[in-house]
Amino acid sequence: MKILILYTYNKGLLSSFFQELSMKLSNDGHTVFNYFLKHRKESFIQNGVEIYGDKRGSYVSNYKHIYKIIKQTQPDVIISNFSYVNPALLFGKLLKVKKNIVWFHTVYGHSAPSVFKVWVKALFLKMADIVIANSKVLEQELHSIYGVAKNRTTRIPFWTTILDFKADTEFSGIHANKSVLKVGCPGRLVADKNHEVVINAIHQLKNEDNQIHLYIAGDGDYKKELMRNIEKLDLESEITFLGQLNVNEMAAFYNQMDVVVLPSLHEAFGLVFIEAIALGIPVIVSTEFGALNFIDLNTFSVDTFTFNPKSVEGLKEKLMSYIRGEGLSSEFFKEIYHKTFEKEVIYQSIKSVINLKTDNPMA
Repeated sequence: MKILILYTYNKGLLSSFFQELSMKLSNDGHTVFNYFLKHRKESFIQNGVEIYGDKRGSYVSNYKHIYKIIKQTQPDVIISNFSYVNPALLFGKLLKVKKNIVWFHTVYGHSAPSVFKVWVKALFLKMADIVIANSKVLEQELHSIYGVAKNRTTRIPFWTTILDFKADTEFSGIHANKSVLKVGCPGRLVADKNHEVVINAIHQLKNEDNQIHLYIAGDGDYKKELMRNIEKLDLESEITFLGQLNVNEMAAFYNQMDVVVLPSLHEAFGLVFIEAIALGIPVIVSTEFGALNFIDLNTFSVDTFTFNPKSVEGLKEKLMSYIRGEGLSSEFFKEIYHKTFEKEVIYQSIKSVINLKTDNPMA
């Protein structure tokens, strides 16, 4: 079977997921192609996978490139995500591709698209044979907002490749003093990531004479607003911006934190959550993370490590348990990862979708 996967090829962990998925499919005997649009044209072979890239251009130019790669590779199956979805669906239909799969990542509340954009997306999604959602909320939105039939959606989570990377970096300026609680907060600096609730919790804990320091990994346009609030609250000595980190640096970042806080107001899945727990790093996570939907509530009580992202007090209480040395253990989070996001189970789920089977183990 020939499989074409369209996604953004880079050094990030989401890209690494699709690269590893491609390799596993190739090892299983499929002919696998990857395609992306970037700053230059290139082609190479990686782990048995043929990878093609074209220079990103205008809307029309990008559509032409995607038409050409589908015509050139003549795949039996297409898998696409993000901006590749619409052209992959359109030209897959025109070129009579047997199965067109969309991997849908973005929760409605995160981007709040216009009525027109929802209408356009709904038209394109009607051409998909199956739409994979990575959370219960996202699957429900596919039905209620985009009108995708229930028998054409399924839920499959990601796995993370972060365990394959070496945490060989140590960041200068991170407290070696064990009496200072090191709190990490990774993510793009945009309003929806809700860093403000963490900053306000740190402010209250500082005023109660607790030794705590927040390390923010990531960059974005909202940084200036965050810095203004930090200055207003006199927290310059308690908060450090580390900037954008590569994968090895992210692994090191997680490993140097006592606890990671993930406060997003909307998160379709939340790859950062499974990155942290795969490494056994304690996490306090917003109840809005889609990845939580996959956890067996009879085995694990998510209430012990989740909080309402609009509640400073709720986050403060969770942080206090770590300040007192009563936080959840590393082994607890590792167990959640291995019992919930086990790579082989997820891979078999993806294969069941590709092979037109209905027995998705994750469903």
